[in-house]
Amino acid sequence: MIPSIQHGNKLLYEQIYEFYRDAILRRQLKFNFKLPSHRTLAKELGVGNNTVLRAYEQLLHEGYVNAERRRGLFVAKLDYSDWHVKSVGERNDLKSRHVLSKATKPSIKLTDQVVDEKNFPIKEWRKCTNWALDNINFQYEGENFSDPLKEHLAKYLFYSRGVMATPERILIGSGSNSLLFWLAFVLRKSVSTIVFEEPCYSRTRHLFSEFDYAIKPITVDHDGIDLAKLSNQKADLVYLTPSHQYPTGAAIPVSNRIRILNWARKNKAYIIEDDYDCEFRYKIKLMPSLQSLDKSNRVIYVGTFSNSIMPSLRVAYMVLPYGFPVDHRAYGYWTNTVPYITRKTLGNFMERGFWDRHLKKMRKLYQTKYEVCISALKKLPGNQIYYNDTPSGLNIFLRINTKYSEPQLIKRALKNGIRITPASGFYYDPNNRPAVPEVLFEFGNLNIDEIENIVQGLYQSWFK
Repeated sequence: MIPSIQHGNKLLYEQIYEFYRDAILRRQLKFNFKLPSHRTLAKELGVGNNTVLRAYEQLLHEGYVNAERRRGLFVAKLDYSDWHVKSVGERNDLKSRHVLSKATKPSIKLTDQVVDEKNFPIKEWRKCTNWALDNINFQYEGENFSDPLKEHLAKYLFYSRGVMATPERILIGSGSNSLLFWLAFVLRKSVSTIVFEEPCYSRTRHLFSEFDYAIKPITVDHDGIDLAKLSNQKADLVYLTPSHQYPTGAAIPVSNRIRILNWARKNKAYIIEDDYDCEFRYKIKLMPSLQSLDKSNRVIYVGTFSNSIMPSLRVAYMVLPYGFPVDHRAYGYWTNTVPYITRKTLGNFMERGFWDRHLKKMRKLYQTKYEVCISALKKLPGNQIYYNDTPSGLNIFLRINTKYSEPQLIKRALKNGIRITPASGFYYDPNNRPAVPEVLFEFGNLNIDEIENIVQGLYQSWFK
């Protein structure tokens, strides 16, 4: 949309600003619509670049648009629920009305930007894509199709996690949720009860609930799932994040892992081991996977490239144990959801050594970010914010000793321009929630030099 302007009493930049402001408020310009570049618009209107820049700066300052580096300006996502904008003919002066200001629009999002976007080796990825295109398969994949990604994964999982896998027992899917959906579907006739950590990753729990599995939550302590409660529980499945429990960050020690495996063998139950961010362990060596310790073929191992590469890649994998009760080949078409070109590119990325170099670089970077987070938290007054200090992963679990409720904490942080994840949604049973509110501080995509200011901003929001 190009505004029409008149050379009269009203300043030109104000006409441009009001045109886009009104179009956004009337929802003629939807969320994420890209505004013309300032040079393009200036040329179209026959005005100076500075005139358009001044109008755009006003839109940006008031929160109607977001600036994305090297991409331009995009319409922001506004909350229209609390107010109504009349048509141009009916509308009163908008300056006298309540509109969504910059103060209520988050400038820092800790909720949906999981990984560092600036350090991805895009040139190397482009090379791998070109190599994949040079050998692309145009036809449907037959039964004897050789998947290069599965072959490289089997090698990687063995030397990095001790996981015993063969390409035949590896399933590739578009995200871990799609694979767990497949698992819930194929086991639905032979399995009825599943144990979940409390709190846990709620999407997986909801998924199994949709298939009418009986959900049994068992609380987590500093060593992971409560073994005393698990030992008295009868179940067919148990879902665990043993290396870095989501969201608390607890890690299950080896002695407890062996006890869990013994419980599974005794109860003829299967363990779903979600090793979602096993690549990022700092200072101390990562404990062996449950699957590597399993002697009874009771562990279903799940991993993903979301944290190690990028969530938008949508590639995850599942390793089925020997003796899996369902012939997975009969349902193989359900898991064939990742395009060949993506799998071939990722296989090249691993084969050419780019994967290992990327992981080494990101481990060092995320460790630095983690240490800066912990250092900033340690500077705060004691007994007000409790945090887990497990040196792993891309998030830190916080318990806030304050008079405010969890919704109030989220709202107060939002007023300071910080959106943070509430922890209440991770609990199945509301009675298991602690008396003090909890939040998840996700630092993966934060700049190192802004972390301390964000921590201070949260503290000011909650205690000042």
